[in-house]
Amino acid sequence: MNIQHLRYAIEVEKTRSITEAAENLYMSQPNLSRAIRELEGALGIAVFDRTPKGLVPTAQGEEFLHYARSILSQFDEMTARYCKKSGDRRVLRLSVPRASYIALAFTRFAQLADPDLTLDYKETNALRSIRNVTEDGYDLGIVRYQADYEKYFLNTFRDKGLQSRELCSFRYLAMLRVDHPAARKPMLTMADLEDSVAIGQGDVYVPSLPQSACAAPGGSRSIQLYERTSQFELVASLPRAYAWVSPVPAEMLRRFHLTLKPCQDNVARHKDVLIYRRQHTLSPMDELFLEELARVWAELAAEAR
Repeated sequence: MNIQHLRYAIEVEKTRSITEAAENLYMSQPNLSRAIRELEGALGIAVFDRTPKGLVPTAQGEEFLHYARSILSQFDEMTARYCKKSGDRRVLRLSVPRASYIALAFTRFAQLADPDLTLDYKETNALRSIRNVTEDGYDLGIVRYQADYEKYFLNTFRDKGLQSRELCSFRYLAMLRVDHPAARKPMLTMADLEDSVAIGQGDVYVPSLPQSACAAPGGSRSIQLYERTSQFELVASLPRAYAWVSPVPAEMLRRFHLTLKPCQDNVARHKDVLIYRRQHTLSPMDELFLEELARVWAELAAEAR
């Protein structure tokens, strides 16, 4: 049994299919089947049950795969830290929610980061960020959730071997065109938005939780998107549209001729929480990014006063 066997088993677990896993691993199906049999023979257990729905981990297989993911994560981190060849580029991988203040902090960080540092910045939902950090080698993740469901997420972080740190908390604001009829009011109600189109994010659902755990409230008319900039462009181009957003930097609002308004009916607090693997030591570049993030959030707080 070797490290590659662990990678094979984890890919089979993800896909539940030898055929699909072999394609993802760029190897032949017979070779992958043989490698899984060799692994099970070396362990003396059946890692997978062969069922009509595909390959499903056995009880012992689940336990083995838990250790395999942890071992691979530590191995990859060790390799990245100590096995750099001349000319290799270091990589910092970040998985974050679609938030303008985080994007601005990342832009500033990129201007300050070491020139030989390759940056991988992925905007996605809470569930995918957790998976990116625990399974796919991302260094840092930021998870957004409604504060009422904090216990669920903290338990999830603990069970998956993640450290967590709260970065900020906020209530969603309504982002509107400056000429939207409701933009004249200092405080909105949901009734002010009844005839408007809600521009939302379509992939915020987390299994085992109600939609409200991660999503902003929506109206009867909505457009669901999966990309942050398109949300700004749509709100800016549609006469009566709005989006629920975390605080947005003033420079971006000016660029799109938009404004932010609080809503007295939208009282739920949300949190952005940093996650990283328990065995991961924050690097100087990690810390630099987090410093820029804190600086941007402080600027937003000052703008709001």
